[in-house]
Amino acid sequence: MATITVTIANSLNQSLSVGDTAYTVSLATAAGGFQSNSSTIVSLGNVDAISTSTNTITVDVGSTVVDTDDLDNKMLLFSKDNTVNVSGLTGYYAEVKMTNNSTSQAELYAVNSEIVQSSK
Repeated sequence: MATITVTIANSLNQSLSVGDTAYTVSLATAAGGFQSNSSTIVSLGNVDAISTSTNTITVDVGSTVVDTDDLDNKMLLFSKDNTVNVSGLTGYYAEVKMTNNSTSQAELYAVNSEIVQSSK
């Protein structure tokens, strides 16, 4: 397996994690901003390692030969494995016991819960 190490000038995206797939796309020649052109998005490979202290990621490019200059004027993208976080909650549960210690009648109108899917 061949790997490349890519250094990012700014801080890394917090959502980037090992196992994500890294992609590149050429930037447009128009002045200013990060405007991508309509060229094809190219898969680099899977992210093997991340160093937030040096802002580097190591990508397993397999048998693909990637020269350092190949990444000039490119935007680096990543995607998560789409099989993760697609099922319901597993292994977590809530148990609630409600009692009314009032001497007068009380009516419960609704019980709600909020569950937020996390990428971490």
